[in-house]
Amino acid sequence: MNLSGKPWTAALVWVWLAVTILSACSNAEAEVEPVEGKVYYSDQVSVLMYHDLTEGKTSKNALSVKDFKKQMELLKRNGFQVIGMKEYSEYILNQGPVPDNAVLMTFDDGYESFYKLAYPVLKEYGYPATNFVIVKYIDERIGAPKITWDQMREMQKDGMTFYSHTYDSHVYVEEDEQGGKKPALTARKYLVEEKRQETAEEAKRRVAEDLAKAEERLKEELGNADSILSFPYGAFNDTVMDVLQSLDIQLSFTVRRGINSRADANSYRINGANAKENPKTVIDHLKKIKDSNS
Repeated sequence: MNLSGKPWTAALVWVWLAVTILSACSNAEAEVEPVEGKVYYSDQVSVLMYHDLTEGKTSKNALSVKDFKKQMELLKRNGFQVIGMKEYSEYILNQGPVPDNAVLMTFDDGYESFYKLAYPVLKEYGYPATNFVIVKYIDERIGAPKITWDQMREMQKDGMTFYSHTYDSHVYVEEDEQGGKKPALTARKYLVEEKRQETAEEAKRRVAEDLAKAEERLKEELGNADSILSFPYGAFNDTVMDVLQSLDIQLSFTVRRGINSRADANSYRINGANAKENPKTVIDHLKKIKDSNS
């Protein structure tokens, strides 16, 4: 632009530039300014659910660490209060208080990415989280890389907690000769050598032995004083709930979507790792979740 001989034009341009810059700065500040006093729900707790994190390609169960970090930023910016499992347990079992906009962070399966990718972000924001581990996969290093007992002990010092995702029941098992399958916790397994299906009592005993072994190992390695379970695939039935009661497992977590009140010892969760949703969408779910259990 040639402003020669037109000082008034140059002045207008400089005013326009100044206004544009100030507006941009104002908008940037508005984006990072925390929400003060905004209450989306009270005396309830939203539970976020994750599995794996990745620095590369995302998948059904693997959220990018970039999006995870953005979610953590948005939680803080929008006035959500992240609590730990101990506080949640007190809330459900002993009428303990929770802050407005309370959120509990949970991960399933015990992937190594929890230590390498999630843990540094959680520490940065001062957020506790729980990981439900498939205990046999930790003991025997089965499948995709998993966290170790030593890593868990290290993370416990920063408020991370670790509970059961069963010992070895994160599988589908055949219920009949035709190959029909159900999650191990709720199935009556087909016994190939005997050419018959388990009785209801045999299935119940198998589930009880599996869950008891998981609790035993968690207590041995981590000193857990309480017993909490996340159901693989969200699968449970009355028999499984009876087993939990017999083993004094007082808290459990499903994959059913909703928000939790004090009556929800079998708790709802919200998927924070939906690859089709961006971080803002996940946070918007939390803002609107009140009284929307389904």
